[in-house]
Amino acid sequence: MSDTQTEQVHSHAANHNGPAKALSQLSDSMAHTVESQRALIQEMTSFAKDEGLRFVNLRLERNGQAMDKLQNCQGIPGLISVQQEWLRDLVQDYIGHNMRMAGALRGLTQNVVACASEQAAQSMDRAHQAAKDMTHEAGQQMSNAVQDTNNFIQQTQH
Repeated sequence: MSDTQTEQVHSHAANHNGPAKALSQLSDSMAHTVESQRALIQEMTSFAKDEGLRFVNLRLERNGQAMDKLQNCQGIPGLISVQQEWLRDLVQDYIGHNMRMAGALRGLTQNVVACASEQAAQSMDRAHQAAKDMTHEAGQQMSNAVQDTNNFIQQTQH
């Protein structure tokens, strides 16, 4: 086998490794994305569970306090006062709960955007590198083709 044919075989093998390498990189990127999403869902689930339990415990405590006050209140004005206090605490607790959930979701959104930006930048870098590699390989193949053509012309002239 001539040197030119050997180079063509190696070049042909490199072309088949290019798509495999790109597919492998895509697969790795997708696996990383799936793992990030799994961790995010796990974090969100844990936070929602903890926050839900905190809220329920707070409301149970406040309801117990309201029941104690109802047992000791005097007349309609006392009953209305306890009811208004309970209602005020309920609204405050719901607002506080919603604010904590909104803050957590804002933080999660910022993390997701940052992660997506990082993944996109890495994908762009890989695509840029793959394009450079393919351009280099195409240039090599063109050089080989020109050299083979020149060799063929020289051989046919002799």
